[in-house]
Amino acid sequence: MFLLNTVLLLAHSTFVCGILNNLALGKPTKSSTFTAFKDKAVDGNRETAFSRKSCWKSQDGDMQPYWMVDLQSDFFLEYVTITNRGDCCGDRMHDLKIEVFADDPVLNPLIPSQLCAMYDGPMPGGATENISCSCAAQGRFIRIRGLYRRHATDLLTLCEVEVYERTPTGCNTDLHRLVGTRYVGDVIPVDVASAADCSTHCIYNRTCIGFNYNYNTHGCELRVGSAEASSAIGWFYFFNRPCL
Repeated sequence: MFLLNTVLLLAHSTFVCGILNNLALGKPTKSSTFTAFKDKAVDGNRETAFSRKSCWKSQDGDMQPYWMVDLQSDFFLEYVTITNRGDCCGDRMHDLKIEVFADDPVLNPLIPSQLCAMYDGPMPGGATENISCSCAAQGRFIRIRGLYRRHATDLLTLCEVEVYERTPTGCNTDLHRLVGTRYVGDVIPVDVASAADCSTHCIYNRTCIGFNYNYNTHGCELRVGSAEASSAIGWFYFFNRPCL
């Protein structure tokens, strides 16, 4: 065993992990008004013309509009992607509060929320934007509220909402590797053919906090608990720096 800060070389990894899944696609939804079309915001279609029936909007006079999706499981959230209406009224996409709940806030109004993000806007008409969540955003239910409605026809309109999780090894984020290092302890060996495959296994194991990989033998070990670093020729330890 040895001290990481005196012996190991820290370097960025170069492989790319798999495609992230949209957690909201086809999941159950609720909304404050105009409930007949609430599921259109998670139909996988970024169509921006309301007449083509792939968008949801609140009703006239709804001054506290909201739309909500049930992810049906608990996730750490990375960002929410929203597509705005493009055939008119793009300026209605303003002053959004995106909240995360462990339980359904409609059935349990007293449950506390975690803030994913505030979005001031307005969003350009027909635009699709990624809105990053705070590090604390963890839960099952995602609610988007339209704040500060200016008049009775200042509606909340969503043509598509996509939700993506923060993974242990992080796609497109700060993935690092420790060269010549193997963590020994609470690890799980997995049969893989590449480092990318090892990363994918770590992503989908919710207890994985990093992984050992050997490019020569294709050895893959998922770190799922307490472990200590050891010097090991041919091995690399991959990890994601904590969200700060």
